[in-house]
Amino acid sequence: MAKSFIPDPLELLRQALNRLEERANSLAGRGMEIDQVMKALHQMSGLSLALRQAVELAMESFYKRLNLPTGREFAEMRATLQRLEDKLDSLLAAEAAVRATPRPPRTRKPAAEPQKTAVPSRRRKAS
Repeated sequence: MAKSFIPDPLELLRQALNRLEERANSLAGRGMEIDQVMKALHQMSGLSLALRQAVELAMESFYKRLNLPTGREFAEMRATLQRLEDKLDSLLAAEAAVRATPRPPRTRKPAAEPQKTAVPSRRRKAS
């Protein structure tokens, strides 16, 4: 394929992104070699985790004061509701299967019993 005089803008973007990633990786690699940077990152991640737990506890107590369900309780309710819906669907499917079977017509008169074939009796005639 002939090379175009107009450069492909997406190719230029890809090349620029690759260069940026290479520089960021080399900078991060050099930063990870320094113990102070590693200690600071470790402290920041610990602080972030502690802050997250504190916020979760505060929100949980706030929800209890307002008598509102928490996210965990909502998830439990959602699971319970899904189980109930599944049971209801299975019961409705079973009921539909029962309704699909033909039933005799409902009338005031009972269904006619099959007639018995007449068997000639062998009684002796009185003489």
